Amino acid sequence: MDEYESNVTIDEVGRLLDGADRVVVTTHAKPDADAFGAVKGLTCALRRRGAEARALFMGPVPANLAQLWAPQEYALLETAGGIADCDLVVIVDTGAWSQISKLREELTPALGRTLIIDHHRTGNVEAAWRWIDSRASACCEMIGRLLDREPRGRAALEDPTIRDALFVGLAADTGWFRFSNTTAQTHEWAARFRRGGVDHADLYRRLEQTQRPEKLALISRALSSLVWVADQRGAVMVLRDRDFAETGALIEETEQIIDLPQMVGSVEVVALVTQSGPEDADAGERAVRLSFRSKPGDGAVDVARLAGDFAGGGHVRAAGARVCGALEEVVQRVQDAVARALRP
Repeated sequence: MDEYESNVTIDEVGRLLDGADRVVVTTHAKPDADAFGAVKGLTCALRRRGAEARALFMGPVPANLAQLWAPQEYALLETAGGIADCDLVVIVDTGAWSQISKLREELTPALGRTLIIDHHRTGNVEAAWRWIDSRASACCEMIGRLLDREPRGRAALEDPTIRDALFVGLAADTGWFRFSNTTAQTHEWAARFRRGGVDHADLYRRLEQTQRPEKLALISRALSSLVWVADQRGAVMVLRDRDFAETGALIEETEQIIDLPQMVGSVEVVALVTQSGPEDADAGERAVRLSFRSKPGDGAVDVARLAGDFAGGGHVRAAGARVCGALEEVVQRVQDAVARALRP
């Protein structure tokens, strides 16, 4: 994927949203907290001003996120249909076809009425309007800035439903303010939300401390698969079909597993290779999902470029890709790519 840039300003985005009566807000498949929070926050803000706003997720929605919003308040593509009969389609937290492939057939003829709001550096969806800010720590931060432009939006930011949703995305995408994408502005937004009444300890418990035992079993499988690369400067883990079948874990429970090897001092890059479910396929071929992470510092690896070797993309420190092919061949390619990235 290529690097992509804005072709509209934040004020133009605001005018687009103000002029739309029927809006569908969606995001990438298997949403993370930032994607979920951005969809929820924007959808609820649009509803406050009287728009017919519909939140659409490509599932599965992780259980810890699903319990933050009543199920009747959003729709799943798998059960409720797509984007027909709307004035504007808004895609948040992605601009990559690989992450919204289930919508491609329906979205392609609607690109002329599609807006992307994203903080990733790369994308390939040819939407009519794009507001991109790779300096933003989270897409939820961008939604906050969008609402903060005018009095009606600032009033929406005081709504506990919207405030909590944006805080969740902001906190989760920065590793609860640990990652290098955390900025002074991130902390300013967090402080503002806290002053407004966000209970950060309760949200942390609900998001991070309500996992099923099956996830712990999956973590054990991932760590037992770990292969060191480049003198323990790189780590590659693999999750296979049998790991999910034998542990009872779900594909969405892979979230944050990739971060664990970074506790080792020598590790600079981590990759997680995951065999997806049979429904996730192209032309009959099984898809393999790739996730990459790197630590900041002198000579740090840009994993967005690393993911680009697999037609993926993302952030400098967190990126991903989706490829089709035999699992063991993909694993070898990933190990080789990580080793090359770590060469002096």
